[in-house]
Amino acid sequence: MKLFEHVITRLAWRASQVAQVALVAVMVLIMLNIISRQIWRSIPGTSETVEILGAIIMAGGLAYCQLVKGHISIGVLVQKFNKFWQCLVDSFTSLLAFIATSLLSWQVMMYAGRMLERGYSTGHLGIPLAPFIYLVGAGLLVLALVLVIDFLKAMRAFKASKSKGSESS
Repeated sequence: MKLFEHVITRLAWRASQVAQVALVAVMVLIMLNIISRQIWRSIPGTSETVEILGAIIMAGGLAYCQLVKGHISIGVLVQKFNKFWQCLVDSFTSLLAFIATSLLSWQVMMYAGRMLERGYSTGHLGIPLAPFIYLVGAGLLVLALVLVIDFLKAMRAFKASKSKGSESS
C-alpha cells in the first residue's frame, strides 16, 4: 500500500508540475499576443494553443488537487456526524467518485482513439488533437488512482472507528 501510494503521489505531483508549466506558457503566450497586437498583429493560432494548454492544465491539476484535498467537499455537514459515520460517508463518496472517474477516463480514451482514427486537428495550426485528449484521459486515470488511495484510507479509518466503537460498548 505504501509503495502504491508513493508512486501515485509522485505521479500526481509530476502531472501537476506539467500543468504548472502549461499555465506559465499560457500566461506568456497571452502576454506576447497582447504586445504583438499593439505593435503589429496577433500571433497566429493563439486561441488554439491556449485551448490545448488549458486541457493540459486541467488534466495535470486534477489528481494533485484531490491529493491535497483542494476540491470542494461536503465536510460542513459530515463533520457533525460521529467518526463511524464520517468514515462511512468518506468511503462511499470515494468509491462513487472512483467509479465515475474511471468510466469517464475510459470514455475519454475511447474518444481520443476515434479522434486519432479520423485525424482531427486544430483549424489554423493543424495540431493533432488526439494526443491531448489522451492526456486528459490519463489525467483522469491518475485522479481515479488517487481516489483509490482515498477509498483505502477511508476504509482503514472506518475499520478503526468500528473497532473502537465495539471496544467502548
